Amino acid sequence: MNKTLFKKVKDLCKDTGLSEKYLTAITEKMGGSIEDDSTDEAEIEKVANQIADVAKESQGEATRWANKAKEPKEPKEPKEPKEPKEPKEPKEPKEPKEPDNDPNKRISELQAEMDKMKQEQAKKDRETAVQAALNKHGIPEWRRKGLVIPDEEDPDAYCAGLKQDLITQNLISEDPESVKTANAKNVEEASDALLESIIVK
Repeated sequence: MNKTLFKKVKDLCKDTGLSEKYLTAITEKMGGSIEDDSTDEAEIEKVANQIADVAKESQGEATRWANKAKEPKEPKEPKEPKEPKEPKEPKEPKEPKEPDNDPNKRISELQAEMDKMKQEQAKKDRETAVQAALNKHGIPEWRRKGLVIPDEEDPDAYCAGLKQDLITQNLISEDPESVKTANAKNVEEASDALLESIIVK
């Protein structure tokens, strides 16, 4: 567990009355993304705030649950005796259910949500990096269709290699300002020839 992260969590929760044992447990469970020797202040601050929010929320839920359990039930008015019925077979006692506001369950749910958000953000960042690399190296639209850059490949390096392959095959020009496909060039030349023949006639 990162000591700096735990210290920030304690500072944020100092007025809640939560025990250090509980704060240690929740920090170990939710702070797994922060390495023990990490010094990334921004990331540590972000995760510390998330842990503190969960701790405060779970404290509030636990308090409401405890107060509800202490409330005295109103005595029911005695009902008039009814005719005796045939005795029913005794039912098996049900196992007590765990309260729905179990802090550990809530922590696990929030951790799953955080992991999902991180995956979605990583996917968006990857897509942005791929588009930037394609634009930077002037990869033509016809070559982008169906193009899949493997996750383990660096988008910039991959696009640089792809551009070199296209240049080697004479499919695009080396000049980034005039990148054209072989097909586009052929269409342009054919259009010029047709226009010329019309003008001559």
